[in-house]
Order: sequence, then structure tokens, then C-alpha cells
Amino acid sequence: MRGGGALVVLALASGACRSHGSSSTSTATATATATPCPSDLDARTADARDLYPEARTAVVDASFLFVDPDHGPLFDEATRFAPRVLRALRHDRMAPRPLCPASVYLFASHTHFVAHCGKRHYVADATGPDELGVYDPIRREIVVDLSPGRTHVFSIAHELCHVLMDQDFAAPRWFRECVCTQYEAPSLSADDTEIHGLPNRRYDARFHDAAAAGSPDARPSALFGMSDAAFAARGDADPARFLLHYATARATCEWADERGALWPWYRAWRDDAALADGTAAFTHAAGMAPAEADAPWRAWVSLQPVR
Repeated sequence: MRGGGALVVLALASGACRSHGSSSTSTATATATATPCPSDLDARTADARDLYPEARTAVVDASFLFVDPDHGPLFDEATRFAPRVLRALRHDRMAPRPLCPASVYLFASHTHFVAHCGKRHYVADATGPDELGVYDPIRREIVVDLSPGRTHVFSIAHELCHVLMDQDFAAPRWFRECVCTQYEAPSLSADDTEIHGLPNRRYDARFHDAAAAGSPDARPSALFGMSDAAFAARGDADPARFLLHYATARATCEWADERGALWPWYRAWRDDAALADGTAAFTHAAGMAPAEADAPWRAWVSLQPVR
């Protein structure tokens, strides 16, 4: 079960542009810092100034250059929120490894956000159909549209999770999204030692109907061994299946987290490459095989609100 102190609930509104996700072409591993970083903070600052000469900037956690091209009202709140997320994710969760610098562009204007996405030509798997934000692991850039308002600040947590996880664990895409999509709607303890996900818009009617019907696309056991291409439903006659996979992955990690199994599963899989697709690590952490988890997971999903 979840531990720690009182949790501060942080809600999330739907947003804009293209979606999250580490690219399937990303080769980040736990030893990524053994090679030189592609750019330092000075180079990233210069790049940001070339794009937006009047932008405000701030360095967070000595590794993230936050950029505010629009002088938006939520920039200061975002730079206060980000260190809390990073502290929580590193507390008995992801290894506190050195990070190569990354840039975080926060737009107060949806129009400017879309224009920026177009100019940067982000890698294919950094974009998708659910229109929340971008993390491009090749450029090492996060982009978030804050025009919907304050609640959208919290989607930054999802993207920061991707940066830390890419440095920590060369996981398949379904597991990267399983872990990081939780933090689109995060709850943080007052001392920043606990972070958990809350049910959010991904648990829509289609997801609930598919889970209740026992759809092969909406059960934890379907995720194990799933390729990045299958997860993204590339070439699928029903491209919306990607959103069903996304919701199933998110719900699997939220369910595991409520049982106290998520981070033991994560660490066991990360630390032993012989565990292959994560089945053995999950079984050890959850006390049941993925196929055995389908029924209790389905019962848990039925109790979550339809969004």
C-alpha cells in the first residue's frame, strides 16, 4: 500500500499539441552518461536565445533549462513544481543518475506552441494523437502548452519522468508510458518523498467498456512483450487502439502502485537484464503472474470514474 505523509492532489486538464513518449529510436540506458552529453546548458541557452531572444530562462536541478518565450503567468509556478517532482521520482524510485542537460519550453500561447512543434520537427514517437505535450529524446527537449491554465502545469511531471527514466532504464515504450503517464495527474506528499498517479481522462468510456468486456487490448497481460510499434498501433486499421494501449498501460502501473508493487517491479526489471520482458519482475513484485492479474485489475478498473 502507499506510504508517506499527506498527499497534495494536483489535477490535470486536457491540453494541446502532440503527445508524450520517448522515441522508439532512443538508445538511452543507465550508462548513458559514460559518453559526452550532446550539449551543455550554455549551448542550450544560446539555442533558446536564437529562437526567442526575449524569452525568460531559469535553470532547474542543474540539468534543465526552462524557457518562457511568451512571458506567461505560470512559468514561475512551473519552475517551483519541477524540483518537487524530480525529488519524489528519485526518492526510492529511479536511480539519482547524472543527467545530460535538457530544455523545457513552456508556452502560454497555443498558436506559438504549435508553431514551435512544427519548426523543431520532433521525432515521430515524440508525437501522437492525444495532444498533451512533447518530449523528444533526440533533441532532449520538453515542450508543454500552458494556455489551458494552471492545471496543465502538472503535465510537466510526465515529461520529466521520461527524461529521468530514459537515463535510468532502457525499457520498452509501453512500460515507459505505464510509469510516466501516471504523473499527468500526480499527487505529491508535503515532503516530496511520495508521488502517485490519480485517475484521469485516459479512463474514458471506450477504455472502461474494453476492460469490462475482457478485450485483448485492455488487460495487463497484453502489454508484456508488446513491441513499440504494436503499442503505438502503427499501421493499424484502428489507430485509436493506441489510446486504448496507453490507458491500459497507465492503469496497470496505477494499480500496481496502489499495491506497493510498482517500484519493486521497476527496480527488479531495471537491475536484471535477464528478466527480459518484465514478466518475472512483475510476478515477484505483485505476487501473481500478469495473466493472474487481469481479473483483479479489471475489478479495480470498474471502480475508477469514467472520464
